[in-house]
Amino acid sequence: MNGLYTLSATQLREKLLSKEIGPEDIVHSLLNRIKEVDPDIKAWEYINEEVINTQIKKIADLKIQDNPLYGIPIGVKDIFNTFDMPTQMGSPIWKDFTPGNDARIVHYLRRNGALMLGKTVTAEFAVHYQNTTCNPHDLQRSPGTSSGGSAAAVASGMVPISLGSQTAGSIGRPASYCGIYGFKPSFGVLPRIGVLKTTDSLDTLGFFSRSIEDLRLAFDACRVKGENYEYVHKYIDNYQSDPQKRYRVAVVRHPRYDLASNTAKHNFESWVDTIKDDTIELHYTNLPDYVNEIYNLHQLIYDKALAYYFKDEYAQHTLMSPIFYEIIQEGQKISTEAYVKALERQSELTQKFHEWMYSYDIILTLGAADEAPVGLTTPDTPDSNLIWTFLGLPSIMMPVLKGENDLPIGILAIANKYQDPLLLDFVQQLKSHHYIKDASITNP
Repeated sequence: MNGLYTLSATQLREKLLSKEIGPEDIVHSLLNRIKEVDPDIKAWEYINEEVINTQIKKIADLKIQDNPLYGIPIGVKDIFNTFDMPTQMGSPIWKDFTPGNDARIVHYLRRNGALMLGKTVTAEFAVHYQNTTCNPHDLQRSPGTSSGGSAAAVASGMVPISLGSQTAGSIGRPASYCGIYGFKPSFGVLPRIGVLKTTDSLDTLGFFSRSIEDLRLAFDACRVKGENYEYVHKYIDNYQSDPQKRYRVAVVRHPRYDLASNTAKHNFESWVDTIKDDTIELHYTNLPDYVNEIYNLHQLIYDKALAYYFKDEYAQHTLMSPIFYEIIQEGQKISTEAYVKALERQSELTQKFHEWMYSYDIILTLGAADEAPVGLTTPDTPDSNLIWTFLGLPSIMMPVLKGENDLPIGILAIANKYQDPLLLDFVQQLKSHHYIKDASITNP
């Protein structure tokens, strides 16, 4: 049973349903895998086998058929509250802090039978500074911040699904660097209660996996539902898949496209040229000019919010990285008036782009500027991920391309807000027509 770590959550569920295996078999395989590769990768902040065994006992009476994540282990980014594990947020200031409750999304996962395998390494306060986790494709390279621990754990077969968060590019970029899927749903569709807050209008939760089916499995189990969520109920609860759907796809060069490596740009454009499909209608077009504003607006909102929410930690700056310290200082210089105006502009641009998207179902663009950079703390080259975060749109990073050193580079698919099921269907369509495939296990 040791080879179970190579399987997706969807494949593991099939074996659980047939009673070929039990949750303890999966956990045993994953813990052995962790012991084998994590000393090099360092993706895990906290794992406690006693806590895991207690969870297995708690789900023993659940019916597998009624619980879509029954027995499926999940990696939890260490900014999500867990009642039975510490939540330390990548900072020595919060070392050994145990919140005593579960984040709402963790509660939903447990309610659907999932097992929280452990806490994955996050950058300090889910921002930039991360000097622990290594990229499983090349241990000298970054796995991406701030969800790099979650991404590396999935890419190396230590867990099939993990939780991440994105305020700029913290799901998309690690997924690209580690060669796996990264799904950032529409802003607000996954509940943020009990998760570290860095900004009110940008923080978004999401998932990493090696298969598109696993993303759908996790999303359906965790998202908000019902008539109390008007737009979710209208567009997601009542969504009906259309097998005959013809997708109108905008192929775009985002505002920082010129900063990408020549290899990344060439391989993206070559891949798009391979799409010859009656169900996909490609439109090569440009994003609206106002999208260029988003980079500066995002920075202003981000810095001001961090300065507000982390003023107490700032007072203990000797335990804070220089990067985070400088962000707080910059944020303190921003006036409340400028912050409010930026939020108003965010709302305006979100509505304008929503209307622009009526002409298309999907956007395709290059997901990251290049392969993962050498050095765990090397700054990332700007890409487009923060645009879609700023606009609250669902996006999926797909493991498609290789760079000059044969390392992963992702392609990003984006849909309009609350069109998450349509986006999942589109990526599933790409897979069924062999334009993309499941990610394979990476050995360090």
